Amino acid sequence: MRSREIARRYAEALYRLSYEEGCVDQIEADYRRVLAEITEVPDFGRFLTHPLVSREEKNGLVEQSFPQILDYLRNLFSLLIRNGREDYLELIYEEFLTLRAEEEGIIRVKVATAQELSLEDRDGLVNRLAKALGGRVELKERLDPDLLGGVRIEVDGKVVDGTLRAKLEGLRTLIEG
Repeated sequence: MRSREIARRYAEALYRLSYEEGCVDQIEADYRRVLAEITEVPDFGRFLTHPLVSREEKNGLVEQSFPQILDYLRNLFSLLIRNGREDYLELIYEEFLTLRAEEEGIIRVKVATAQELSLEDRDGLVNRLAKALGGRVELKERLDPDLLGGVRIEVDGKVVDGTLRAKLEGLRTLIEG
């Protein structure tokens, strides 16, 4: 079974449970907080995924570090540790967000730009995309100075590349023929 499929199954179970219990927002916030901590403290993530660290020690670290998270999330982490799938944490969160977006009719769009979008440009882009795609749009922005200018948009694996870099590469291909 592929990684994304495995992550999707865990995410579906977590989403279904959190939806039934009315705590989707809290689970998402807690999960985001845990991932932020793992990212900010690289040794934390290495400890959780290290094969020589016992399950008990890993669970103890999670209990100690995050006493305030909901039990459902703590149980998920414990299950992942027991099954040796600690490295799926981030992928499960991504799948959880995707499920939530699907359930709420939100279209998740990835946008890459060379420079940060102004608030006005961002709002304009969101409005145009919402009209074109026929739904509520949630942007995930990423800065990529290599793009030189313009915008690269990705929706459901489809890419619209309106960047200066792409235009220059197209021109070079045309010239080199």
